[in-house]
Amino acid sequence: MLFTNKLPLILAIVLYLLIYLLRYQQGGWDLKLDLFKVQRAYLDRRIARTLPSPQAELLSGILLGQSKNLPGRLKLALRDTSTLHIVVASGQNLSIVAGFFLSLSGLIGRKKAVVAGLLASVFYTMLSGMQIPILRAAIMFSIASLAQLFGRQAEGWWVLIVTAGLMLLINPAWITNLSFQLSFLATFGIIVVSPILLKWFDKWPIIGQDLAVTIAAQLMVTPAVAQNFHQISLVSLITNVLILWTISFIMLLGAVMLLVGPLVGILVNAMLTYFIYIVQFFSSLPFAWEYIGEQVWMVWVGYYLIVAAIMLSLNNVKTEDRKGSGKGASVSGLSNN
Repeated sequence: MLFTNKLPLILAIVLYLLIYLLRYQQGGWDLKLDLFKVQRAYLDRRIARTLPSPQAELLSGILLGQSKNLPGRLKLALRDTSTLHIVVASGQNLSIVAGFFLSLSGLIGRKKAVVAGLLASVFYTMLSGMQIPILRAAIMFSIASLAQLFGRQAEGWWVLIVTAGLMLLINPAWITNLSFQLSFLATFGIIVVSPILLKWFDKWPIIGQDLAVTIAAQLMVTPAVAQNFHQISLVSLITNVLILWTISFIMLLGAVMLLVGPLVGILVNAMLTYFIYIVQFFSSLPFAWEYIGEQVWMVWVGYYLIVAAIMLSLNNVKTEDRKGSGKGASVSGLSNN
């Protein structure tokens, strides 16, 4: 009976794998649609005229995805602190853009806010040159938004899997792309792992949620980073905690600076200078990173199995504690009666 219930799912997986292999042999479709290349270059020049270097290059990377012009020293510092993924247009950037419109639901209504968020996410995806992390986030947001419009709440991990599956049908070779791997793994960590860690950090004021999200993302992306750069950052956790909170402000202030003028640039420059100082300080420490060489894939399979076992144990402990607390409260209530 159990096998019969799972048969449609098994058949769907087999059918998907067959289609994936066919698409892999065909070579897939390499997206090269860049409708706003000229406009993006113009905004990049405006940032360069307003801010000094390397702050200008850093803002252009975060806001527009123009990370190729980052100074070599800053790139090495970002690599050694495992923060290189932050300075490119990412899913978080799109979430900020779409989230702004969703926050207007109280004024314009939920459906109109969702539609506005969808249009904004499509525009930002086009503006950034349809980079893989942005495209992944845009598809995820679109699926989740459509589910809301039709009155259905889609679970985050399920939306992520559907998104990854759709993207790999567009271009199967993306499975070996570092940007795709980091985007998928970090999002999986935030959706699946961070809620477990948050049960342990929920009583930590101010930094509890950021710490849970940072640890979850770092746990998931470490194998991909280590396998590609052959090193592990020993300061990535503290560096990420100290700078991640600035990304939303840098994006919003940077956008306002482009609209209003150089006056806002003072605030943006201050945030970017803080970001650069933290990254370069921790990358300069003698124990900032450790060389590990290239590892066989079974090592990372074992790593993820260990992480999964630890997360399951932590989740079970908290679940049992809550059940115990509930029973204790019930017994206390009965005794009082």
